[in-house]
Amino acid sequence: MKSIYAALALGLASLALGACSQETAESEEAAPPLSATEGRMFLPAVEGNPAAIYFELTNDSDRAIAVRKAEVAGTERAEMHDYMEFDEKIMTQIDMVTLDPGETLSFEPGAKHVMAYEVSPDLKPESVTSVTLTMAGGSTMSFDVDVLPADAER
Repeated sequence: MKSIYAALALGLASLALGACSQETAESEEAAPPLSATEGRMFLPAVEGNPAAIYFELTNDSDRAIAVRKAEVAGTERAEMHDYMEFDEKIMTQIDMVTLDPGETLSFEPGAKHVMAYEVSPDLKPESVTSVTLTMAGGSTMSFDVDVLPADAER
């Protein structure tokens, strides 16, 4: 009979500890693994052409992170692009970028960037829109970018 009471007491203690640790985990908000700064979207010079989005992306976590997709509010679709050197420098779509812990990756003219297609006429210079990046595993992060005219300084 003593072993039954001992087992029951041990079980209740385990439940209490489990509830305590679960409460602690839920109350602590995890820091986002990525941060973005200097976000800017340049509207196309010719209506119907894509817009270009540039920003600085930093991996603030202690593990490598792969970004697999970009979406831009106010556009039909977006793609990550980079320039590759063959016989000449050409732009190509890329499926993923990986950032090591602590690494900052520049999305900038002549290098990695996001192209946004079928831009809504509601996106005007001096407004703001949102970029959402999807990471491997499905988690997302969003950040705002300033909308600028095509001829603004890059």
